Order: sequence, then structure tokens, then C-alpha cells
Amino acid sequence: MKLSAVKAVLSTLLIPVFLVLVLSGALLYFGKTGVVWGMPRYMIRNAHTVAAVLMCVIVPTHFILNHRIYRAELRALQAKDNGGRSEDKQ
Repeated sequence: MKLSAVKAVLSTLLIPVFLVLVLSGALLYFGKTGVVWGMPRYMIRNAHTVAAVLMCVIVPTHFILNHRIYRAELRALQAKDNGGRSEDKQ
């Protein structure tokens, strides 16, 4: 599999995993009873835990694979903060 395909898969996986984390976290926080949306609380907790583990693997991998892009973006932000000049050119 090409590196660009791996990046695309990881980036795409971040969306549903994040949504599972948000939804399950909200259900666990606000749903104080034993059953929420017909699912026992332990199932929601398990889904939340699995999504959290996946996120802990996907996010660092995503950062590692896209580190060049992030550095370029940070340089662009730094140049914007310096009035369009980088620190090297001052």
C-alpha cells in the first residue's frame, strides 16, 4: 500500500473513532441509568475504551506520517506572527 493511501486511511479513521469517543463519552456522562438507547452501560464503556485505544494509536501515527506538513504549517504561522518574516531573515 502506498504511503498516501495509508495517510488517507488514517485520516479517514480519525473521524468515526472521534465520533464514537464523543458520543459514548456523552452517553456515559449524561446517561446515569443502567441502560442507554437500549444498550447496557458496560457496552458503551467498552466501545469508549476501544475507541480511546484506537485513537491513542492512530493520532501519533498520523502525526509521524504528516510531520513535514505540520512543520510547514508552524513555519507559516511563525512567519505570520513576525509580520511575514521568518526569524532567520530578521
